Amino acid sequence: MSVEHFAVDMHEPFIAAIERECPNAKVCVDRFHLAQKVNEAFDKVRRFEFKKPKKRTTKSVAICSSHTEDLSSLPEKDLSKSEQKLVDKLRRINEPIHTAMLLVEYFHKALDKKTIKGFRETLTTWYRVVRESKLEPFLKFAKTIRKYRRNIEAYITSRLTTAVAEGLNNKIKVLRRMGYGYTNPTSYCRKILQRCGYLNHLSINTDEFFYKVPAPR
Repeated sequence: MSVEHFAVDMHEPFIAAIERECPNAKVCVDRFHLAQKVNEAFDKVRRFEFKKPKKRTTKSVAICSSHTEDLSSLPEKDLSKSEQKLVDKLRRINEPIHTAMLLVEYFHKALDKKTIKGFRETLTTWYRVVRESKLEPFLKFAKTIRKYRRNIEAYITSRLTTAVAEGLNNKIKVLRRMGYGYTNPTSYCRKILQRCGYLNHLSINTDEFFYKVPAPR
């Protein structure tokens, strides 16, 4: 049985090994890692903008927090002239972060497309907005997307992700931290099966898990 698709992150050695061993298989870049990268780009913009107002006024810092809201949604009819001026000022301060938020949202819309044609059209618009924004983290991220576009298109057609594997790995890591490590590999494996829902606790024999005090003779 031949392998048709692989879902991996953007790690070159993995992709090179797959292309060498399975040249006919399509390598899909996992959406989880794409979301991680675009969120990192947004976070860099947010941190950069957060530092800038500190050189001006303390009041301006609030607008660059991680909980920035879309100020354009405020009802202008309910604002006085002074309040409207304040909102306009905050919009100007917030513009890079607001643009970054829109870029993140629009990138996810591109990944939601079901066809290659729809994905390419949406991605072309996204590229144009990135260039016009001149936000350095997103310009770098756009170069990464161009490099792996063929692999991202493989995801669009297959919708293959590593979400299940990532979720199970996270459960295993949390379990290991909760147990402060396991010295008994058998109990560790059974605990993993139990935590992931593949093993009922009633079927586990725990007699061999713990040290027993020897009975007196």
